[in-house]
Amino acid sequence: MRQNGSKEEFFSSEDHDLLSANHLGGFDLLWRARLQWFEAPNYRRSGWSGAARHQLLGVDGKKIGVFIKRQENHLRRTWRNPTGVPTFRVEWENLKKLTHYGIPVPLPLYYGEREFEGRPQAILITYELTGFSALDEWLQEHPADRSRRALLPPLADTIRRLHDHRFRHNCLYPKHILIRAENEGGPSTPEVRLIDLEKSRRVFSPMGARIRDLDSLLRRCPQWSEHEKNLFLSYYLNAGLEKLDPADLAARLGQYPLVEWIKKRIAVKQS
Repeated sequence: MRQNGSKEEFFSSEDHDLLSANHLGGFDLLWRARLQWFEAPNYRRSGWSGAARHQLLGVDGKKIGVFIKRQENHLRRTWRNPTGVPTFRVEWENLKKLTHYGIPVPLPLYYGEREFEGRPQAILITYELTGFSALDEWLQEHPADRSRRALLPPLADTIRRLHDHRFRHNCLYPKHILIRAENEGGPSTPEVRLIDLEKSRRVFSPMGARIRDLDSLLRRCPQWSEHEKNLFLSYYLNAGLEKLDPADLAARLGQYPLVEWIKKRIAVKQS
């Protein structure tokens, strides 16, 4: 069996110590670990990719939930690597950059890759996000309450800052936006996390990223009323139009070229 040397990277020294203390301190140990699939492996062409939820034991004895994702021969071609790189490598690099920029994403823990008998293998580990729900599910659970309105500013801010850093998500669907709103002791600001970043990439101009991502989100979020969509766009643009009545808000937003382009794109795709 031919096996090339592996490449490994831990997000911090504490992450290395945590995995080592749980007897998972290296690629081979992680690859051979018997884990129950959280997401059954996705097979395509000659490769596969799957995720398992696992609990580690912290130094204080508390359980720490993580997601361990493993893949084989699951590649993405880039202009720097036309023959392809593991998609988890792309996701790992995106997670590190976005964490550095303060964009709320799952906290990365470990990445490793190797070539085994000519087949690239990769492992990505992130900390579990507890208490979060996908945006579409969350909206269904909150059909008409103040928390829906409270969600719009932090959600718009998160997506705007992603674009301000010239990142395009490329799959900004409601199922890839996680929400947590805890109401103990009174109203709270909902938390937002962006997930599934393996297709995300840096772009030359943020305008294309804004149009592509906002079109994807607004078309695939039927749980939002037209007024809620306009409120979201007002927060995204920092337009300060949220106190206008629905008709005036729609009219004022129509003066923004970005909104005009997005709505034209949506109309064409829905026709």
